[in-house]
Amino acid sequence: MALMFLAIALWSTDFLHHIPAPMVGLGIGLMALLPGLGVLDAEDVKRVNLLPMFFVAAGISMSQVLVETKALNVLTNVIFDWLTPFVTNAVSSTMALYWAAFVFHIFSGQELAVLGVSLPPLMQFAHVHHLDPLSVGMIWTFAMGGKIFIYQAAVLIVGYSYGFFGAWDIFRVGLSLTVVQAIVLMFLVPFYWPLIGLG
Repeated sequence: MALMFLAIALWSTDFLHHIPAPMVGLGIGLMALLPGLGVLDAEDVKRVNLLPMFFVAAGISMSQVLVETKALNVLTNVIFDWLTPFVTNAVSSTMALYWAAFVFHIFSGQELAVLGVSLPPLMQFAHVHHLDPLSVGMIWTFAMGGKIFIYQAAVLIVGYSYGFFGAWDIFRVGLSLTVVQAIVLMFLVPFYWPLIGLG
């Protein structure tokens, strides 16, 4: 508990010491292994399945590679150019945004990394086309919930690594839920969202 409180204190005060959050986590993890101070021994560490962590890191790195190589700019330009003709009414805009985000997520990896790199150009797109940025952002974010491949979310990677489900299960269930969510959004956006003040 003391180590957890130390980690939280360091994360909360990073503006004072400027130690990056991953370094704090790594340092506390290593302190947990120190003889006398730590609560873990070598046998505990041997039982940890490290492959899901490497897989998650690879997925996040994939997004960073897209940013560094400027491939993300090309992908973003293609998707937003494709979207432009469909931004005519609530239903076509919703479906085009939703499925564009779904496809974008397939090529760009982990959902948090995808949102981090795609939301700024998306907000610019919404501004240029006089769309409500909140609604556009919500539709785009909802589409990140649709996952058909294991690498698209860290929790899927962990569940898959323990054998609770297979790749075909993710594809089948994920695609079904994605279609259902698109249908629900098709009714929510033009009919319900205006009632609660979303344009």
